[in-house]
Amino acid sequence: MPRQADQVQVSQARQASESAESSASQDTETKITQTDVAPSSNVFGAQTTATPSRTVSRFAQPVSKILAPVVRAGATETSALAAQAQTLDSLAQGIASCQACGLCMDREHVVVGQGVMQPAVMVVGEAPGEQEDRQGEPFVGRSGMLLDNMLSAIDLGREKNVYVANIIKCRPPGNRNPRPEEVAACRPFLLRQIELIKPLSILAVGKHAAQALLGVEAPLVSMRGQTYTLPHPGHTVPVVVTYHPAYLLRRPAEKALAWKDLNQTRDIVRAITGD
Repeated sequence: MPRQADQVQVSQARQASESAESSASQDTETKITQTDVAPSSNVFGAQTTATPSRTVSRFAQPVSKILAPVVRAGATETSALAAQAQTLDSLAQGIASCQACGLCMDREHVVVGQGVMQPAVMVVGEAPGEQEDRQGEPFVGRSGMLLDNMLSAIDLGREKNVYVANIIKCRPPGNRNPRPEEVAACRPFLLRQIELIKPLSILAVGKHAAQALLGVEAPLVSMRGQTYTLPHPGHTVPVVVTYHPAYLLRRPAEKALAWKDLNQTRDIVRAITGD
C-alpha cells in the first residue's frame, strides 16, 4: 500500500519478526453469553439508561491521509505540538505529522480515535494492531466486536455515548508492547485528546494502557476494583481499569470480572449524570 504524505520514506519490507499475530485464538467465541459465568450473573446483559447522544466525531478517511507538514519532533516536544491543537482535526494532523519515535516509519495509518464528543465513557487501549493499522480505526476485528458487545450490555456505543482511542497512535512492529520512549512521545497527544473530548469517565483496558495513562507501575489485578482520578485543568476524570478484550478472548473465564468493572463504570456515570 503506498505511504501517505505525512510519512518519511519507509523500508520496502518489514522485518521477518513483524509477522501479524491474531488477537485471540480461533476457537474462542466473540459473543458473550450467559454461559460464560454462573447462571445468576447477568454478564454484559443489563440494560441501562444511556447518556444523551452528542455530536459524532468520526474520521471518514484514515487520518494518515491528511496532508500535513512533517514535524520532526523529539519526545520532549510532543507536548508543545499537542498543546497547539484546538480541535480534534488539528490534533489528528499534528499526530499524523509527528516523527518523535520510529513507529511512524512503517505504519500504514495513524489511528487517532473514533466516537462522539463529551462521551459518557472514553475507552483507552494500548496500541493499534494489524487490522487497526490497515483500516485506520481503533478496536476492529474480533477484539472490537467483543468491546462493542461489552459496551452495549450497559447501553453504551461508539455511535451514541462512547469514544475509543489508544495510548499509542501507530502500530508497534509485530504487535509488540510499546516501548517507554514511545509511550512518552505519544502520551501528550492522548492527554490533549482527553481535554478536547471531555469524557465523563475513562475505561482503561489492559495493563499497558492503565499503567501509561495513570503513570503507575502495578499489575492489572491490583488496579482493578478501584476508581482513579486523572487530573485536568479545572476538573478531574474518574478512571476504571479492566481487562483488554483480546485477553478476554483468550481467557473467557475472566469476563465475569470484566462485567464487575463495567458495572463500576456505569455506576460512576450514573452518579455524575444523576440518571
